[in-house]
Amino acid sequence: MKKLILLIAVIITGMDLYSQIVIDQNDMPVAGDTLRVSQSLAAPEGYAKTAFDTTWNFAALEAMSQRVDTFVSVTATPAGYQLVFVLLGGANLAAPRNSLPLPGIPLTQGYDFFKKSSGSYSNLGMAYSVQGFPVPAKYDNPEKIYAFPMSPLSTWNSVSSFSLPVPGIAYYGSLVTRDNIVDGWGTLVTPFGTFPVLRVKSTVITHDSIYIDSLQNGFTFDRNYTEYKWLGKSQGIPLLNIREEGSLVNVSWRDIPRMSASPLAVSLGADTAVSKGTVVQLRAKATGGMPPYRYFWNTLDSASTLTVQILSDTSFTVIVLDGLMGMASATKKINLSYPPGMEEVDQVSLAIVPNPNDGRFTLSTPPSAAPQKMILADMQGRTLWSKVFTPSRPVTRFDFPDLPEGLYLIRLNGDNYSAAGKLVITRGSNR
Repeated sequence: MKKLILLIAVIITGMDLYSQIVIDQNDMPVAGDTLRVSQSLAAPEGYAKTAFDTTWNFAALEAMSQRVDTFVSVTATPAGYQLVFVLLGGANLAAPRNSLPLPGIPLTQGYDFFKKSSGSYSNLGMAYSVQGFPVPAKYDNPEKIYAFPMSPLSTWNSVSSFSLPVPGIAYYGSLVTRDNIVDGWGTLVTPFGTFPVLRVKSTVITHDSIYIDSLQNGFTFDRNYTEYKWLGKSQGIPLLNIREEGSLVNVSWRDIPRMSASPLAVSLGADTAVSKGTVVQLRAKATGGMPPYRYFWNTLDSASTLTVQILSDTSFTVIVLDGLMGMASATKKINLSYPPGMEEVDQVSLAIVPNPNDGRFTLSTPPSAAPQKMILADMQGRTLWSKVFTPSRPVTRFDFPDLPEGLYLIRLNGDNYSAAGKLVITRGSNR
């Protein structure tokens, strides 16, 4: 008899362990959580299928990389953030952000802000700092990630938007529409263990707008993706999360330490200087993370290489997304260089008349009792002609009949006087 009672108790216990559960705010992350997550691009077969009282056996999942999701108290974030998200928004949880919404923008101290309550778990927005000044991007309506209590066939939705202006640099805005349903429950098996779960399906549509001040141009793009999340009791984050966006599928699940993956990084090489008009090729070298890589330049190009002609001092920025939506960026500055003695810094621009010309022209030079030195050089910096003279008139005439067609540099140096200019020789001019 005792054996029969014990057997019944074991059966009932087992039924309770894997029966339908209810998810509430106590199953969400808390400040101090550091939760390890494995990631892969190989989605398990049948991940989209669902049912009530079913088993999803994904024990064969293999990690390609790992990350750690960290959550902190809102009091650990900068005071300027707390004013917007805590005092005005009611946030009670934050998570550091390692990715940038805009490439090449000097944003630091990124955080996401969340609000947990008995009725929901919502994302209130993000915040960054620009040179020490807070730049919050608070949703007009919170993005409702979960609604509580959560049980089979629960549904909820949200429409949220925010703007992230970086004065004088860029603007980023986003509109997010999220529709959710608990479309199944049962047992989930992953390399992390076996758990009773609820399965949540979310359909998300985002419309993003970006404007770059330096380009005087902007663009918009839309993204549609579906998320499948398996939630368990007291797990903080989904035990398994599969995002499906077109042909790309990203898989992540709670796990134990399994590897030390190198983070995504990208390099454009050292800053450099070139002559005006030089055509250069920039190559974005991505390492770490998880291929395939996607490239986005501030010129709106999307290849791994960029070919440009340098006409002025400029900077080029590339942002790289890997297969797991990791993000890295790099910036390279290219300045104009001038041949020795021909720098155009803090100097007067020479008045060359006419220009272009056929080798005959005049220079406007201030009368001076002190000698001045004139240098004529080609674009490679080679001196072709030089002379020291004392101009007695405001205009001095020059004649170079044998100078081939092309672009040249002229430099005039005197006491407390410096001037430079570009000379264009075109046969047929001055006639």
